[in-house]
Amino acid sequence: MLCLSTLWLTGLLLPTPAHTTSIRLHEIKTTDSFTTSSLSLPRTITTKETEDQATTEFFSPGSTRSEPDILKVYKALFKQTWEQSPDIQVARKMKQQKAAEQYTAWANRISPQLDFEIAQKRFLNKDLADDTIQTSLEEEVPYTDGKDITDWNFDLDIPLYRRPLSLAIDVSRIEYELAANNLEIKTRELDARLHELLGNYMVASYNLHNLENSIFISGEHVNKIQRGYDLRDQTKLALLRAQANLKELEARRDLNGQRRDTTFRELLDFTAIPENDPTWHWLKELLNSEQRTAGCINSFSALQTGTEKMQPFLTEALTEAELRDFFVNNSLLYKKILLERNLGKIKAKKYTQQEWPALFVRGEFDRKADTQFNDYNGEGSIGLVLSVPLFSGGTIFSNIKTETMASDITSIEEHSTILRTFNSIANKKKTISSLRDIYEKQQIHLQQQQEIVRLSLKSYQIKQTSMQDLLTSKNRLIDAKNLLMQTTTDLGVLLRQFAWELGTPFPAP
Repeated sequence: MLCLSTLWLTGLLLPTPAHTTSIRLHEIKTTDSFTTSSLSLPRTITTKETEDQATTEFFSPGSTRSEPDILKVYKALFKQTWEQSPDIQVARKMKQQKAAEQYTAWANRISPQLDFEIAQKRFLNKDLADDTIQTSLEEEVPYTDGKDITDWNFDLDIPLYRRPLSLAIDVSRIEYELAANNLEIKTRELDARLHELLGNYMVASYNLHNLENSIFISGEHVNKIQRGYDLRDQTKLALLRAQANLKELEARRDLNGQRRDTTFRELLDFTAIPENDPTWHWLKELLNSEQRTAGCINSFSALQTGTEKMQPFLTEALTEAELRDFFVNNSLLYKKILLERNLGKIKAKKYTQQEWPALFVRGEFDRKADTQFNDYNGEGSIGLVLSVPLFSGGTIFSNIKTETMASDITSIEEHSTILRTFNSIANKKKTISSLRDIYEKQQIHLQQQQEIVRLSLKSYQIKQTSMQDLLTSKNRLIDAKNLLMQTTTDLGVLLRQFAWELGTPFPAP
């Protein structure tokens, strides 16, 4: 029992940075020696090193590590997702579509329209008596149109002012600006959403590694209690409690494994990147241990950098009016709301577009009567036309009322959307402040839980505490570590969302 106690107390000390480095170098060296000569590596040494590594990772705080390579992985994921994501592709195609519609609207407004028609006509009950001309036998009978004729004509239309065409130009211009703004919004949303999904996957991987290390340690603990029970030094109750705790951890591991697979599938669906892409293998290599995963989460969240950037907007000295002014002057979301309002008001004017006069040039050139089709002999006219609608059943009054109501609805929706969007941003600010306080308290709580587990182990070795207290303290340590990593990820994602919605986004990769 003295040897066992010594082993546990030695493994449970918090590793210093130097000690952590030595462990990793030793691990790499062992892997190389195993690759060159696997038969020369004793089994007992491998088990001992695995136990030391699991114990070190389990009791390591994890919040001080960093893995800068995760930022390179994210840059590669962002680039591929921006090129392949369905949402981004739709936004790009929509921008191109609106550009084409804008050209069409301008062409209809300023370009003359020339149409050519050819028709086969048959007259019904046409009197041909007047067309009969008495001629001498020496004279040639002239051609006259009969009941069946082939006709052709050209129609020219040059619009000078038509209300529908002018409104179409305004609609196409705003729709193009809205499509361009939406593409920028989708790009910012892509950054925030990809951060959220990748963060969820890393947290799920960390939780799984955390439980795996805990299961390994608990398994060794069960074996020690089993040996003590065989030597009549441990009770049956202590053995059953240790075994039950091990089974509970194994069940939690299975659930977390499923959760990790689910978050990875969500990443695949969002990015549209094939599962066999090398970037995913690179990512999984970075997340191959608990400590490296914690380092990836810390580097990826970049809480210190993000907090420093957004600190002027998170301080209590910043009033709500100042925050609203910055949102109004800089946010893409506010620009979108204004564009949608303008678009709605212009579309409302379409209800009365037919009640306006029209001014245009009309020209006609068609086949001359009593000439053959292939003579191509025509006549025509051209003139300035003013068309004024006089009466259409009194629809002008109903159309004016419809336009007014549609414009009022647009104004109401604008005010509601601005209020809802700004309140969401203000709530994010409060949530960030709360999460920062929670983050600091969870760091302290984690250190306390680590100390509680150390003292519980020492007390249990000298039989001053119960097995139940020891197991409870270990499970609380697991939860404390998981919660800290989850809060780190949530805070990092929320900072980015708050920044781009407010109008001061983080630089995109």
